[in-house]
Amino acid sequence: MQSVQVLTGAWYGDREVDLTFPDDWDVNVIEYEKHPVLTQDQLRQAFHEPIGSPRIADIAQGQNSAVIICDDLTRPTPSSEVIPFILEELQEGGISEENIIFFMGFGCHRSMKHADLVKKLGEDTVRRFRVKQNELDDAYIYIGETSRGVPLHCNQWVVDCDVKIGVGGAWPHGTAAFSGGGKIVIPGVSNYKTISTAHGTMESGGNAGNVENEFRLNSEEAARMLGVNTTVITTLNDRREITALFVGDLVDAHRAAVETSRVAYAVTPMKDADIVITTGYPRDHDLSYGQIGGWPMRHASPEATRILVSSGDEGVCYHRAGIIGSRLQREKEDREREERKPLVRSEDWDYILFSDAVGPMEVLEAQPRAKLMDSWDEILDMLKQIYRDQKPKVAVYPSAAIAYPAEEGTEGLYQSVWSR
Repeated sequence: MQSVQVLTGAWYGDREVDLTFPDDWDVNVIEYEKHPVLTQDQLRQAFHEPIGSPRIADIAQGQNSAVIICDDLTRPTPSSEVIPFILEELQEGGISEENIIFFMGFGCHRSMKHADLVKKLGEDTVRRFRVKQNELDDAYIYIGETSRGVPLHCNQWVVDCDVKIGVGGAWPHGTAAFSGGGKIVIPGVSNYKTISTAHGTMESGGNAGNVENEFRLNSEEAARMLGVNTTVITTLNDRREITALFVGDLVDAHRAAVETSRVAYAVTPMKDADIVITTGYPRDHDLSYGQIGGWPMRHASPEATRILVSSGDEGVCYHRAGIIGSRLQREKEDREREERKPLVRSEDWDYILFSDAVGPMEVLEAQPRAKLMDSWDEILDMLKQIYRDQKPKVAVYPSAAIAYPAEEGTEGLYQSVWSR
């Protein structure tokens, strides 16, 4: 037997899965470029040589307070790896530890518990520093309206700090072409009105070459209005380790990161594969986000067997924007409640979801066209039956949730995996 190792369970053990195949099958691993992991000295150097802006230590001179804005577990950013260097800069600039807060800029996502914060920020940070989150019932300060007509309301905990630093990553994104930079403000630290207006009116990026799309430019303008001083952006390998780091101006550092990430995450899909195996890692913490890694399925022939390896340890995704949107729609239509529609399981399925962390009802809720299987041995037995007396061509896509098809860009990354 031959085997390919892929990861699943991002933030929940980052577990290795051994996918085995008969020796006479044609197994191909479609993965993006491998680069060395940055050393501690190389990480520090990025902060000492910022792109298009002064060092954080210089920006902090004469200021009283600072906020470090981080994304949540829906993003694979290893924030804890860069936080020590940000703190070094702030303290060199004269801002005392008690005047530094961390803010979880997750827009309308769920609140984070202690264990979540430790995973993202590191235990030492959570113990030593005050951590606030983008609670939608907090006080929001109206900053003004962007030139594209989006009213900017930002969380008071961010507004009230002198130095504002955003931490994120530049990976393929179906709306902004590449994430990171100004997106830490919209949607990160904004209220529902700002978020819904921006998402409802701004043209998205689509192709990975179209980085300066309306959504991106609006978010960057908003970040300028808020006064974000520095952005810290990571590029990762297939194990969520940092292979490139960009620190500096909100736009200049982001564009430099995108130039590296555009190459780093690009792959060429195998369109003649009989079996396509892709992964939701490193965004497979819940069933909905894990679907992002399903994009290679749309590049396969209609006859191909499709398998998504995605643990979904948190089960069905929580997103408060949908809850608020449903409430506002009920008010508009003068309805008291939503219609209860029982979930009906179909005998037909478009792809196999390989996970041992969730149950069939959760899968039916989040991925209704998937057949849930929790054993690779059983999946392999099924494949052997389907391709009996054949030597099928297999395409395996590790860490597909931050890869993208080079020839088509990022458009469609957030479509459902069963869209063909």
